[in-house]
Amino acid sequence: MKALILTSQPSQGSLLKESFALSGFEVRVEDSALYAMTLLERNRPDLIVSGATLGDLSGLEFFELVRADPQLAHIPFVLLADTPPAKTGEFDLVLPSATPAAEVVRSAYRLILDLTRKTHAPEMSPSLQGYLGDVSLFDLAQWLAKSAKTGRLHVEIGGERAGWLFSKGQLIHAEYGEKTGEDAVLHLLLQAERIRQGRFHFEPLGEADFFLEPITIRKTTDQLLLSLAVEMDHRRQGLH
Repeated sequence: MKALILTSQPSQGSLLKESFALSGFEVRVEDSALYAMTLLERNRPDLIVSGATLGDLSGLEFFELVRADPQLAHIPFVLLADTPPAKTGEFDLVLPSATPAAEVVRSAYRLILDLTRKTHAPEMSPSLQGYLGDVSLFDLAQWLAKSAKTGRLHVEIGGERAGWLFSKGQLIHAEYGEKTGEDAVLHLLLQAERIRQGRFHFEPLGEADFFLEPITIRKTTDQLLLSLAVEMDHRRQGLH
């Protein structure tokens, strides 16, 4: 995914660039709103992030300039400003100007995933990757299901590795330690909830790439996640 970051503050730009790059984004930082508009005509990013002050306009003015262009209306926009725009839509997110860079990344991820679930966008990024502190495994699984993705979700957490195999959006096989199937999914979700740290990346595959892989999960992904959410809730309440 590509992120265009606008700010007149070099320190803010550096922090945001580093945080987004660590989460798998290709990042470009600019300080001129008018120059950014020329960039947007040629190469549209997956996300725009703007600080409160730019080299030529305010972040609010840049936001309104972008949203006045119908061709840019569906690019998610995160505005870091203490005064919100008069009008915002589902593709917009306003955060306080002093929001830490890591929280901006987490919030941007949630915005993109929410929009993807709503719009069923066919493509996000062929190399989706990031940190489990930025986005939950539940959200990732839902996005992969809604987008009908085929491939393997690799997860590294607590010194262990796990893999979830998706076929056209259906989670058909999971491995975590010595566990497989639904049990592997449940224990990975529980571990991710406890630790809240780790890395993931999604490896796109063709159906022929895992012809010999076992099928250890028969439920639909939605059914599986719903049943596991109930199971996890019971465990939190000490019912199991």
